[in-house]
Amino acid sequence: MIKHKLANALLTAFFIVAFIEIIAEINGDKSLIWFTKPLLMPLLILYYLKRSHSSNIYFIIALIFSWIANMFFIANTYQWILYGSVFFLIYRFLIIYIVVKKVKTPGLLPSVIGSLPFVFIYFSVCFFTFKELGNDIYIFLLHGVFVTILGGLSLGNYILSTSKSNFYLFLSTMLFAITQFVFILKLFYSNGNLFHALAMVMFVFGQFFLTKFIFLTEKNRYNKYEIINDLKDSAT
Repeated sequence: MIKHKLANALLTAFFIVAFIEIIAEINGDKSLIWFTKPLLMPLLILYYLKRSHSSNIYFIIALIFSWIANMFFIANTYQWILYGSVFFLIYRFLIIYIVVKKVKTPGLLPSVIGSLPFVFIYFSVCFFTFKELGNDIYIFLLHGVFVTILGGLSLGNYILSTSKSNFYLFLSTMLFAITQFVFILKLFYSNGNLFHALAMVMFVFGQFFLTKFIFLTEKNRYNKYEIINDLKDSAT
């Protein structure tokens, strides 16, 4: 009971800090952003550790890489954003690895169908912002490949098996894809604070839904072990 209450308190703190950070993004308050943004991933990690039946070390490492990437993104200079993008690519690779381990591969056709919305998003962005992105288009496309793979797995799997865990995974992946689209939109506006804030909203909920997906897959696995152990006990 105490563990459950502590987990809820950590989740509440996560969303409160996220709300303050989003307000700071809107106002362009760098000091407040530096104070709040570094707290987000540690709070989510602690929440995950308190709620998890069997903590996934790869998911924790992935969240740490996401945290490092966000620290680079706060600086908002080309060099630091480039470093942040590299760490975020590692984060995406780890998430794909986790998803492949946790869900059944939907097969070629469902995966292709599932990847189409993500291919459309990235193709459209590249087509309309080719000149603005310049050499950065290659990094953007690399991110796009990772998100498209994850999108194909998540949506393809959701098409074949309409479950709550698959829905959370698809929702999280879609939010992450749209987040990148929002970041590109700010290239066309002199004041990008609102787009930073909007991207942060989607990032926060994307991470939360991804964590919910991890919880549900762990719970299903935990329940299966409980059933097997009960059967073994009854047999003896």
